[in-house]
Amino acid sequence: MDTPDPNVVNDLIGTAGLIGLIVGFVVYIAILALSLWIGYLIIKAAVRNGLREHTLWLEQRRGPLR
Repeated sequence: MDTPDPNVVNDLIGTAGLIGLIVGFVVYIAILALSLWIGYLIIKAAVRNGLREHTLWLEQRRGPLR
């Protein structure tokens, strides 16, 4: 029976580890980008609602702005 070459096994483990690191990094960046995008959408909606409320308040105070 032939004994397996330990260098081949180490190369496979090293390659799998490198691929795992690359996939993990891509997933990390994707989650970070998704969280920033969702935060942007939340802030955008809050600003839009705040401007709408402020405009309504001004119109009630002084009459129509246009």
